[in-house]
Amino acid sequence: MPRDARAAALEILRRVETGDAWASVLLRESDVSGRDRALATELVYGVLRRRMWLDHVIGVFASRPLDAIDLPLLLILRIAVYQILFLDRIPDHAAVSEAVSGARAIARGGKAGAAFVNGLLRSMLRGRDRIPAVPVAVPVPDGRTDPAKTLALAASHPEWLVRRWIERLGLEETAKLLAAANVPAPMALRANRLRTDPAALAGRLRGEGVLTRPSSLLDGFLVVEEGNAWRTRAFDEGLFYIQDEAAGLVASTIRAERGMRILDACAAPGGKALALAEILGAQGQVVAADRHVSRLRLLAENARRLGVRCAALAADMAQAAPLRESARFDVVLVDAPCTGTGVIRRHPELRYRLEPEDISRLAAIQSALLSRCAGLVRPGGALVYAVCSLEPEEGPERVAALLAQRPELRAETPAVPPGCDALVAATPAGPALVTLPHRDATDGFFAMTLRRPG
Repeated sequence: MPRDARAAALEILRRVETGDAWASVLLRESDVSGRDRALATELVYGVLRRRMWLDHVIGVFASRPLDAIDLPLLLILRIAVYQILFLDRIPDHAAVSEAVSGARAIARGGKAGAAFVNGLLRSMLRGRDRIPAVPVAVPVPDGRTDPAKTLALAASHPEWLVRRWIERLGLEETAKLLAAANVPAPMALRANRLRTDPAALAGRLRGEGVLTRPSSLLDGFLVVEEGNAWRTRAFDEGLFYIQDEAAGLVASTIRAERGMRILDACAAPGGKALALAEILGAQGQVVAADRHVSRLRLLAENARRLGVRCAALAADMAQAAPLRESARFDVVLVDAPCTGTGVIRRHPELRYRLEPEDISRLAAIQSALLSRCAGLVRPGGALVYAVCSLEPEEGPERVAALLAQRPELRAETPAVPPGCDALVAATPAGPALVTLPHRDATDGFFAMTLRRPG
């Protein structure tokens, strides 16, 4: 990975665009440091969050269709145009110069590619009056323009998804949700209660240049205000786990107590399973199942770093699970694979990878998981279902389908920390924990607790 900020950003964006790589992982693994790391992060996430709008602007000044521009040159142009339009601290001439140098360094681009990039960017700077203005936050329906199309382009979200949200949430609420998806997600830390407490952890991190504040939702959590918590000795020593507050709220609904046997059916990378294992210690058991062996290895690494005990099980729990129904658990957590529309602010590339049919495809997997895992709950035990999705087909509709299949299960009000009662919402399937990025400044989650009669 290149150490220069713009070169690193270009390589990360190329790998995100051409494969299944995630920007967050590539940035974490990169060797870029200090101010270059901050700039590379800004460029990567900025381009991903504004990609559709950047392409719209590039299209105004390009002498050829966008799909006729080689991907490396298009990525260089996106990075340069993002700097010119959205980063005041970088002079325009510097953005153009770096883009031309980058284009010249590309074997296929060479001099011709550099000339194309230089010509387009200088034409854009000379013709600023031709640069489209970003539409207002909430377009006013006037009969001449399509608000969904306008919002989709302005916020760089697929139009089909924006239309879905407008139909369910309304225009103004959707605009707020889209705006929240284009704001950097804060980093939250769960203090490892086996080794420290939030106050001591905050002091330790302060000594390593990371400033935090206590979470307003969860006692054991801190929110990072400044600094890179990943690159600290406190992280290496297992004093905390990086986890969004919404995920922490889901884990809190389980009411874990020592002596319990808990199954996390879709556990990797392990945030919730490890939090539960911290509570149970040696007096209980957490079985963390996942069908991806590589992700289970990551879970095992996190368990070693944190010093917790967690049994790993390589299994696809949506299929024939290698567990007898006689091996029942006090709690079964199904944090199911989903579209992830509640975490787009954290993974901006996700919006371009989703297709409308993904919702029904994943809903079928979620139903299979719920159907098989419900039989692993002991009498008197609980099934907790969660998804980081905002789509009703993946949330309340999946629970309603399970309740029709297993009428003995009863929905109960999720256990939430004091002061969080407003996060419990009534749904057609029963009371649920619902968090929304634009309302709660957390990831978007849906979670329900179903009790099996004793």
